[in-house]
Amino acid sequence: MLKKMKKKSWTVMISSGPQSSIKQFKFQRLFVYSVIGLATIVIVSFGMLTIAYDNLRIENTALTNDLDEREEEIAKLNNENHAIYEEATAVQETVEEFKQIEELLNDLDLDLPSETIEEDGSGGLEFEENPDISSLNQDIHSDLIAIHSELPELLDDFESTVDALVAYEEQLRTVPTHFPAAEGRISSEFGNRSDPFTGAKRFHSGTDVAAPLDTEIYAAADGVVTEAVREDGYGNKIVISHGDTYETLYAHLNSMDVSVGDEVKKGDFIGGMGTTGRSTGVHLHYEIRRYGELIDPYKYMTFHQQENDIDEDES
Repeated sequence: MLKKMKKKSWTVMISSGPQSSIKQFKFQRLFVYSVIGLATIVIVSFGMLTIAYDNLRIENTALTNDLDEREEEIAKLNNENHAIYEEATAVQETVEEFKQIEELLNDLDLDLPSETIEEDGSGGLEFEENPDISSLNQDIHSDLIAIHSELPELLDDFESTVDALVAYEEQLRTVPTHFPAAEGRISSEFGNRSDPFTGAKRFHSGTDVAAPLDTEIYAAADGVVTEAVREDGYGNKIVISHGDTYETLYAHLNSMDVSVGDEVKKGDFIGGMGTTGRSTGVHLHYEIRRYGELIDPYKYMTFHQQENDIDEDES
């Protein structure tokens, strides 16, 4: 007897009520199984996708929060760097003002005695070898603020010092501190001495500087030539008025290269050394009057030599 073969299809009957007709639908088992399998795969896949989406959403939220924090840190660092830049710019501007004043001092070519010992320059901000960047930025920022707050006062003090130096230099221009000859040795000092002609004690009204004939003679300070004449005793002499305080006289000249009324500057050439007038040899007779009174020219003549000696002793 033949085995009854298994049905390979399913019949589905649908009716809307007792009186209505019955509709039949036949489905192959393989089709049904395929639909069920496909539905299962879709449901499982949807579930996996949902879980993956939730994980990605969580990771994205975490990354967004981390990015926000990093952006805040970057913004904070940018603000700090901007503040440091502004402070550095302000400091640089003040440094440039110092440089301009320094150039002014260099242009003045101040001819003043040194009263300080020069040392090798050093300075600047000091930091650790391996500093923390954030703390370093804060330290630099604090240092720049402190420096910037002090610079205006320092600049005012420095400008006041420069003004005082300028005023002193202007005053010194009319003080006869320039050595009156290009070269020479002091052959006779100011004060009582034996007259070279008679041997008697006489007052010597100036200081004599001996050097070769026509050695250049210089104005000891800024002033105006009031005399350029020849006299029996002084020979060829030049007198220069240096304002209301000082007057200088240069005698026994071989030549005179200025005239009355000429304005001269300290160190200007005015004539050549000679032996005219009452003289025993080539030399310059040099006098200084202060408020009309004769004074010893030596300290004035050797003013810059004394300055150099001080520098050498201090170095």
